[in-house]
Amino acid sequence: MKGLLRAAAIGLLVVGSVKTAAADVTILTMSGRPPFADADWPQKGMFTELVTAALTVGPDPEPFHIDWHGDPTGGFRSVKEKTHDLGYPVPRPLCELSRDKGGPCVAFHFSDPVMELVNLVFVRADNDFEFNSDADLEGRSLCRPKGFYIDDLDRPGREWLTRGVVTLVQPEMPRDCFKMLVAGEVDLVSVNEFLGVQQLFDAQLTEMVLPLPRPLSTQSWHVVVSKTHSRATTLLYRFNAGLAKLKQTDAYAEIISRHLTIYWDRLKG
Repeated sequence: MKGLLRAAAIGLLVVGSVKTAAADVTILTMSGRPPFADADWPQKGMFTELVTAALTVGPDPEPFHIDWHGDPTGGFRSVKEKTHDLGYPVPRPLCELSRDKGGPCVAFHFSDPVMELVNLVFVRADNDFEFNSDADLEGRSLCRPKGFYIDDLDRPGREWLTRGVVTLVQPEMPRDCFKMLVAGEVDLVSVNEFLGVQQLFDAQLTEMVLPLPRPLSTQSWHVVVSKTHSRATTLLYRFNAGLAKLKQTDAYAEIISRHLTIYWDRLKG
């Protein structure tokens, strides 16, 4: 494990550095997603450290450089256009069922899952609402911000949107969902656990809003490469091999545990 972590630390030296000709692989990520990817977070975030470690311990490692994109609306366009070789973190939709002709399933190859996040249901604390089965959400209004994937709401066996049994509300920002929840304008908010809890602390809603224990869904997060990239197969093979090697050691769990500890400590002040 020490050897893997030492190698990861060496790789992290290039994060946020000036791009040079020595960087054979260019990677794009977006800041503002603590504890996963954030320019101001220790080691630039949990996901960044995992990606860096996997690239460093994978077969035939190449020098790489990570660029930070400040505008989330820009998405991973430069990865699609091959200005950058790789991008992260990207959630994988249900590509087998996707009807989006221009979406990520069409544009990208996805790596093996780097990690999985749980989507929770958040409700007002003064509401005795229970979520024991999917039927409990039927007839409700559910808020999820615009641009977030909604495949889990319409997956086979659920099909809330297709059947019209759940009303989806999509404001611009996550904070807007929680404002609407507190105001009684929606019944539920569903986002991943970390984003949701962060919103509660940022808006001082921890006494007014709570997450229900039963997860709504899980979603895997990945590294992506353009399907038209000339080295797509090689880049993904090397990353996936390094990720598999990382997961076979204590290093993978240690990285996640360390970042989670920092995250919860910061939330508690």
